[in-house]
Amino acid sequence: MKTAWVLRLKKDIAKAEFNGQDMFLCDDESIDFLTNDLQQATIIYDKEKQIEDFKRHDKAIIDKFGKDAVRNFGWENISKNFDFVKVGLEERK
Repeated sequence: MKTAWVLRLKKDIAKAEFNGQDMFLCDDESIDFLTNDLQQATIIYDKEKQIEDFKRHDKAIIDKFGKDAVRNFGWENISKNFDFVKVGLEERK
């Protein structure tokens, strides 16, 4: 079994917005980048690298558009709204 991570909406936000249902970040824009299906969640294989990517995204957007720019996929937004949850991945044969 391989270890990976997904991003789950923080419990207090899920409680207020989704009746407490677990919601995960996903790549599907048609559902506002959230899903309640763990199988559809975006899989993160390297947590530390992903955090650095989020931080670089914040910096790039701030450098280009200023501090008030929307940074939905930057570290400031992700760390405020999501928790990393460790998951195990089974290899399919």
